[in-house]
Amino acid sequence: MKLKSDRKNYVIVALCAILLVMSVGYAAFSSLLTINGTASLTDSFCVGFDNTKTNTYVPTAGITNGILPTGSMIYSGTACSTNYQPNSNLTATFKQPGDKIEYTLTIANKSTFTVAIESILVENQNVTSNTTIAKGNIKYIVEMPLSTTLASNAETTMKVIAMFQNDTAVTGQYSGESQTINVKINAEQGDSGFTPTPAAFTGAIYRWSTINLVNKGTVSTNIPHTITDLNKGTDYITETDYPTVSARVTALGKTFYLKNDIVNDEIIDSYVCFVYNGGEHCLKGGDGAASFAANTSVIQDYQAFNNLPSSANPGCYFYSTLSYCADAAFYRIGADDNGNVYVRGTSLERCDVSSGAISDCTIY
Repeated sequence: MKLKSDRKNYVIVALCAILLVMSVGYAAFSSLLTINGTASLTDSFCVGFDNTKTNTYVPTAGITNGILPTGSMIYSGTACSTNYQPNSNLTATFKQPGDKIEYTLTIANKSTFTVAIESILVENQNVTSNTTIAKGNIKYIVEMPLSTTLASNAETTMKVIAMFQNDTAVTGQYSGESQTINVKINAEQGDSGFTPTPAAFTGAIYRWSTINLVNKGTVSTNIPHTITDLNKGTDYITETDYPTVSARVTALGKTFYLKNDIVNDEIIDSYVCFVYNGGEHCLKGGDGAASFAANTSVIQDYQAFNNLPSSANPGCYFYSTLSYCADAAFYRIGADDNGNVYVRGTSLERCDVSSGAISDCTIY
């Protein structure tokens, strides 16, 4: 009987020892997961800009036959693989007012799990909505990614638009300028990225309106400068809704009108446009002498279209500081070297863009 009792005791002790070992092992295993879990995940975490797409930008010269601006897209930071880095430096080198460069950045998730973009760092500031940064006379508009949650091996894009600020303090001759902006990705494992602010309007609008609109920052702030100051369908129509010239003429009931280029609800450039022979011809306002030659070229084209003599009245006249055309019915288009452009109709209806980029239409 004692032998059986001893055996039972040995079994109990052995079972207790095994249980103890299992408890210690489980604790150690739990600690291992807690301490090294992040490191293990970090090893496979890979979110960055695709640095193989280094020339995905579109330059636009500010004046007809002007020198195209140049840009660069340089990527850096700890690379999670050969081609994906979290830091980008975008440089714009402009030659004349009105220059613009549109960059497209590709963000790729090469992790083995879903990641969430928590924010975009612009000049080391966390942002979650479209942001405008001014550096010198160049303005950068940083648009948020199209998607902020990326599955494994998925990608998304974001845009950055650089443009010369239409500022009356910088007119006439422009020697050129180069500026750089820094954009980074702030991401982590997860499936709930930030919700970007609803997309603001970007595109062209057309209007026949007595409301004064002005490019941001050029004159008194009591003059509106955003599309939010207008009522769609009443004060303006969009290029998307009325994509053809004939549709715009019918909708506006006019053969001349204003055109405003909009980026993120802000007025960027203003034009007066007139329609002849089914074609739209626009004079760009607000850039001073820098755009005078381009506007004169448009007026000369109009002269050629109408076969108007250059020395008769009515006719076309080209001077060092003023160019205009007028017909027998007193329809008239003109531009001067201060950046003022206008179109005037037969009943003294008129649309103007002033040197301060103010744009409006009225009846005198």
